[in-house]
Amino acid sequence: MPGDVPELPIDAEALATAVKLTGLDASYLQPFDTADPFNDNLPLRGFLSQRPDHRYGGLAITHVGEVPAAQFIPATPKLRYPFGRDGSFHFPRVKRVHLYEKLDGTNVLAYRYADGHGKLRLTYKLRLSPVLRNSRFGPFLDMWREILARHPNISKLAEANACSISFEMYGKRNAHLILYENDLDAAVLFGVDAKFAIVAPCRLDLMGVPAAPLACELSADADPVAKYANVRAEMEQRNHATDDEKLIGTEGMVWYFEDPTGLITMWKCKPESVEEIHWAAGINKKAVIATCWNFLETADNLTYESLQPLLLEEYTQEDIEKFSTNIRQSIEAVKLEFEFREHVLAKYDALAAKGMSIHTDKGAVMRELSKQFERSEMKKVFSAISMRRKPPEGQRTIGK
Repeated sequence: MPGDVPELPIDAEALATAVKLTGLDASYLQPFDTADPFNDNLPLRGFLSQRPDHRYGGLAITHVGEVPAAQFIPATPKLRYPFGRDGSFHFPRVKRVHLYEKLDGTNVLAYRYADGHGKLRLTYKLRLSPVLRNSRFGPFLDMWREILARHPNISKLAEANACSISFEMYGKRNAHLILYENDLDAAVLFGVDAKFAIVAPCRLDLMGVPAAPLACELSADADPVAKYANVRAEMEQRNHATDDEKLIGTEGMVWYFEDPTGLITMWKCKPESVEEIHWAAGINKKAVIATCWNFLETADNLTYESLQPLLLEEYTQEDIEKFSTNIRQSIEAVKLEFEFREHVLAKYDALAAKGMSIHTDKGAVMRELSKQFERSEMKKVFSAISMRRKPPEGQRTIGK
């Protein structure tokens, strides 16, 4: 299952505390026992919520160090479409709507927790991991440290706004479906407070930190259903496929609905080229493969069993069981692709040991690698290498 450490022994007393903190059945709680890299590797223990609702990815922290410190940290909730399986829309009553671009990268949450002495400490987490970490899939911790050096006010936002702050880390070196021109960057998405309330970007004190681009604002008298269709069509016109099955354009929009009481709810809107096969048509291989890559952001043990919690967020158990053969084939395809990336990086390691670098002599590196890979593979070879962070002077950073 997703998480920092699989198959941890369960502390019954701590689990009971987590159930009380979250209001969830124990089956939705994944134990973690990890170290906080932003606070001198301070040990954190507790349970992560896998329930795909407003508690998704939230942390029921039970111990900080060895000291009991029971608390629940809301995280980045699941985004939903504003219509049901029958196609009917269920937009809430609206005072105004803000439309922000949906960036395609890795979600990072800045949050504060209280240690055993009541001191608030700031750290950062991935969607289904209690802290930021490097993994075989990507150097997320290293990349985020780069982002913090570029935007030092990120570390002030949670305190200044009295809420956790959700970010997207995106760019060429953290490529998913959408290909961006920038190398690596991050943007504020929204805030989430202790009561699960969403704080739209326009209500945050950003202190100069970039936010997801604002596309437009709608008033209460706008027709959201008609606008939704128009926005979706406009985004589709912007998107263009690349040779390596990625897209240049946008992943979609996030709609922030503010009701007459000021409550904010978020809804997603994606163009057809991103959805490719409408979600109501059921489970499909492309969706499963994307889920596999999402899984590998926060865990390494990709199996049919470990992938199921993520698939259950969108599909029924019956859908998954009927599609099980295709799911297993998708998992094997992703594993082969993953092994190819590791093979590429091993070859690049050998060149780096000789003093060659993609950052200083791209032509020489690619000529050497072209002797070891098929011509048809060279785009994937370059993509795998370019996702690597640039090593500091005198430091080798291949691997974790």
